[in-house]
Amino acid sequence: MDPLVNSTGADNPETNVGPPFGSVPQLKGVYLESFKKRTAALAAVGSEFKTSCKVLGMPTNMVGPYAVEIMQTPTQVNWAQEFLRETRRIYLDGRAHPNPEEAPPTFEGHSTAHWEGNVLVVETTNIRQETTLNEYGHADDALGHGPRMIIRERIFINDKGLLQVDGLVEDPDALVKPWHWAPLTFRRAPKGVEFIEYVCEDSNNESIDPVTGAEVTTIPERKNNKKQGETQ
Repeated sequence: MDPLVNSTGADNPETNVGPPFGSVPQLKGVYLESFKKRTAALAAVGSEFKTSCKVLGMPTNMVGPYAVEIMQTPTQVNWAQEFLRETRRIYLDGRAHPNPEEAPPTFEGHSTAHWEGNVLVVETTNIRQETTLNEYGHADDALGHGPRMIIRERIFINDKGLLQVDGLVEDPDALVKPWHWAPLTFRRAPKGVEFIEYVCEDSNNESIDPVTGAEVTTIPERKNNKKQGETQ
């Protein structure tokens, strides 16, 4: 698998409009209530999601808005997104998932995989519960999904020459039924396109004031140690 980059992230091959994954999971219980609270708070300030400098995490990393670079060795695939320098590590060396009682969950989770012909079959577990299933933001109450969530993916080059990712999310705690997302496709970058550094701290950092509900945007000042009129 050669390095692949798509300058706009994952494409919805139909309209590229609508839910990030093209379909909407059916949440239940406290996870549904948490989703309703988040969306109501965001709607009140006219925003679709709260921006922070945290990595997107799984599965949202797969529909991030910037370029993707894929690097492969016989024992590991690294799926790196330009946005926030976020990287998934997919292990092909036959290792098992860690014991969740002993290993803390992470935003990307723990991904293992094997090949079925030309299809990479991936299983991801142990994902932090701040990550959400159909949103770009996080669940600050850690009720974005359940602790037993498993993401299963089939990654391959389709008959149009695009990298396609089919996904299934199983979560008996948070979902009414397993959630299939619409196929995600990535096109190869034009020759000469390079992966560049993205530093969130140099950009706007938006959040919502917990008291007023107003959007708060902080733009860090550029520091210049040289005083006015000085020369080096």
